[in-house]
Amino acid sequence: MESSSLRSTSAHVLVEAEMLAALSIDDDTEHHLRRVLRLRDGESVSVTDGAGRWLLAVVVLDGSSLALEPIGEIVVEAPRTDPFTIATAMPKGDRLDWLVQKVTELGADRIVLLHAERSVVRWKAARVESQLARLQRISDEACRQSRRVWRVEIEAPVEAASALVEFVVAEPGGRRLGPADRNVAIGPEGGWAPHELARARESVSLGSTILRTETAAVAATTLCVTFER
Repeated sequence: MESSSLRSTSAHVLVEAEMLAALSIDDDTEHHLRRVLRLRDGESVSVTDGAGRWLLAVVVLDGSSLALEPIGEIVVEAPRTDPFTIATAMPKGDRLDWLVQKVTELGADRIVLLHAERSVVRWKAARVESQLARLQRISDEACRQSRRVWRVEIEAPVEAASALVEFVVAEPGGRRLGPADRNVAIGPEGGWAPHELARARESVSLGSTILRTETAAVAATTLCVTFER
């Protein structure tokens, strides 16, 4: 079964791995399909466990309940051989939510959150777990909207200076992005500190203008996911 089949379904559902084989859905998912999307009997739905496995199903309505009936076997989609990671300082307000949503839709495989020296936003330790869970929900919803079958891995904030050895950093005057750039870091709006730049592998340019953090993250993801190997 071709992955292009995912584009033609009326909805895309993300379930736990053990629920995929049995094709069972929880109450919240059933409510969303039946009451929010108002799917009709016989409409097609794609279901994934977010770890590359997916199948097609049809909606079966029985009175006030909704179930899914599988069409064919489970398809296993291998992970990308050149996964792309975006590391980013966290912008203020709901701009981080927007960033996570958009880079998920575009095809980033991993998001690493950074505490840079000039970061305005820093998470307190007591809030990390709840904040990560919220961002994962936003990313999962973007996975459903964009018909992804691999969830995005979102990592808790780490100090930029320790993480940047694995990344090229977006910085005016850097070289052009290329196919080998699979780990790109975006700094805070105050820019990288000199010692952070010194830790990075290289600097890369995202154009001649100065971008907001979330805009730079989207630009870098857009450019890098087009380099298919």
